[in-house]
Amino acid sequence: MDSLFKNILSLRRIEYLIVNQNWQILELSPKINILADNSNEVSVGKDVRIGFPELIGIEVIASDILAGKQDNFELKGVIRTQKALNPIYIDICIANNLKSNQTGKQLLIVVEDVTERMLLEQSLVQGANEANLLLRTLTASKQYIDQVVTSMADALLVTTPSGKIKNINRTAQLLLEYEEAEIYGKPISNVLKEVDSWKAEIEERGNIKTTLFGPITPLVKEVETVCQTKTGKIIPVAFSCSKVQTEIEHFQGYVYIIRDMTERKQAELAKQEFLAMISHEIRTPVAAVIGMGDILLNTDLTTQQEEFVETICNSGKALLEIINDILDFSKVESGKLEIEEEPFHLNSCIEEAISLLLPKAKEKKLEIIFHKNPEIPEVIVGDISRLRQVFINLLSNAIKFTETGNIEILLTSRKRQIIGNERNNYEIQFAVKDTGVGIPSNRIDRLFKAFSQVNSSITRKYGGTGLGLAICKQLSELMGGKIWVETEPDKGSTFYFTISTRVVKTQLSHEWETKAEESHLNIDATVAEKNPLKILLVEDYPTNQKIITLMLQRMGYQPDIANNGLEALSALRHQSYDVVLMDMQMPEMDGMTATEYICQEWDISVRPRIIALTASAMSSNKENYLASGIDDFLAKPFPIQQLMQLLNKYRNHKQEASKKTKASHREYFGQNNSTIDATALQEIYRIADFNCGVDPRIFLLETIDDYLEETPKILQKIEVALSEDNLKNLQLFAHKLSSSSATLGANKLAALCTQLEIMVISEMRDEIAEHISKVEAEYEKVESVLLEKRGKY
Repeated sequence: MDSLFKNILSLRRIEYLIVNQNWQILELSPKINILADNSNEVSVGKDVRIGFPELIGIEVIASDILAGKQDNFELKGVIRTQKALNPIYIDICIANNLKSNQTGKQLLIVVEDVTERMLLEQSLVQGANEANLLLRTLTASKQYIDQVVTSMADALLVTTPSGKIKNINRTAQLLLEYEEAEIYGKPISNVLKEVDSWKAEIEERGNIKTTLFGPITPLVKEVETVCQTKTGKIIPVAFSCSKVQTEIEHFQGYVYIIRDMTERKQAELAKQEFLAMISHEIRTPVAAVIGMGDILLNTDLTTQQEEFVETICNSGKALLEIINDILDFSKVESGKLEIEEEPFHLNSCIEEAISLLLPKAKEKKLEIIFHKNPEIPEVIVGDISRLRQVFINLLSNAIKFTETGNIEILLTSRKRQIIGNERNNYEIQFAVKDTGVGIPSNRIDRLFKAFSQVNSSITRKYGGTGLGLAICKQLSELMGGKIWVETEPDKGSTFYFTISTRVVKTQLSHEWETKAEESHLNIDATVAEKNPLKILLVEDYPTNQKIITLMLQRMGYQPDIANNGLEALSALRHQSYDVVLMDMQMPEMDGMTATEYICQEWDISVRPRIIALTASAMSSNKENYLASGIDDFLAKPFPIQQLMQLLNKYRNHKQEASKKTKASHREYFGQNNSTIDATALQEIYRIADFNCGVDPRIFLLETIDDYLEETPKILQKIEVALSEDNLKNLQLFAHKLSSSSATLGANKLAALCTQLEIMVISEMRDEIAEHISKVEAEYEKVESVLLEKRGKY
């Protein structure tokens, strides 16, 4: 075979053999053995069928080719599996060698590696099959969805993003008296009244980044309004709205589900009228029975007669409570119950309610424990009677279903920033926790339904209509809140409810104010001279800081202040203190955790005395505090005399060992600078030091290395997010960098990242790019300082 032809075959990844009539190899290409079968190498003089057994049995065909009766013969897609981990595909073609010489006729066998082509063909076939399956699936899905939508009992309307109707189901056509072609393109507000009042909220909630096959996001659920039909008829309806999110514009829009409420409204009205009538009719004679019973009790009666009359009165009052529940429920359902808005003292409201039920609790030897976070406003605006009603109902249930243990009440609050509703700027949460029977998880859904209790045995044992919690649910919602429960059978339940309220601006912390006024009475201003103490006050609530500081100043002390446990640890490492007044509930690090760190880091002979400040009066809490290393305990609000008595127990504790520790820390970690807070590195070192088997130095170095490795990647992602105008990712990576930087003490960089987050949330696009440059510049400083410190470690 000439060299040109060989080169052409080589370029095409084609090998060849020339054999005689007896299949003996006369000539072969160098790489032919790569395509031979089962590692049986072929060479000149050997039978070609050793390496290519596929040729066995085609001798007649070969004779025809040599005789000129047939041009060639092909074997397609022969698989080789022994030569490689993945199969190899080859094509074998046999033809007459036209350059046969005097030695006799010869066959030319051409072997081509067609693996890539075969895999591509297989991939294309598989892709075509998958596409066909997908098409069939989509067709079936459409048919399925069409049938479901057609059979829906509720009306369904689909609109464009701008609110133009483009699809409705058969139920909607019947309800609205429109054919689909007639209503196409009309604004949704033409048929669904008051929808415009929800438009801003729908658009705001629907402003979500879309994906190709994104979810359908619920935006508005079960809003009651009215719709207008083609003939002008007004129908009461309830509607829900969801946003359809896709990247294909044609399939974007909103889905409205509309339910005809005509029959339900008629049934509710009939029920409400009946309940109101029958409850009123029953209440009048019952009130007379109770009144006459009270009169009888004030007459001369024998002991037995007095017991009879008390039974009549108690039964009458129980019946009256049931009737009042029914009346309240009917008012709530009919929408006739109005919530008043008047200022009142929250503490007084709760304390009066507790006092009312305290005798019942004492009868069962139950303790009622009341906690209130100090940041809760004292004077709020709302409906005191309805708030008391909900609270009394929950507390009464807790006492009713608890045989042993205690009832714990906790009040917390948070400020709310509600656009367009500046009045309700606080959410107050009430929790009533008992140690009673608890509720099975499969029964919780029945709790807040009208005329429903956990099971029938509850009614037989404890009584009640099953209306109380249903009313509580409605009242809490009317007061801008909600109600829920966390429970465990045989261990107890915690019922929570919230209200939205606003605060009277002139309101002050009355209890603390009273204690501050008491501080001017019979207090020795020379206490600090007689008993000099260096005091650290650890308290996160500004009002408490101010008042306790005034108390201490009245005694002649000037305390230092830390806002949380982390700041307290930092202060103790830089300054010696004799006494620490430690609040127990604080953000970032609470008092208990801070105390444990203090006890680990300082020996008992040199560490400061720790006095816990807490609103919890539970004896178990006191035991836990003392066990953690706390020396004494003060329950808020406390009088100044009590604080003075505790301070008089202690004398100035010189902490030379603590100063040496602080000095060694400074020498090792270096002084603080504007770029890196060295105490943060010290804290990382110390945490590692407390973990057995961890080398604190190596741990610190690895932490720094991880930060220096990851931060450039985060900065690059921030740049990419900026270029793509991806505000979601931009905020995510800014927050991530802020968190990691704060951990390493790069406080300025962390603050810049937090500012970047705020800019992103506010969509201040014109300023974001410039601010990112500041972040990157500050990181260069951080990197330089960390590398310098790393070299010293």
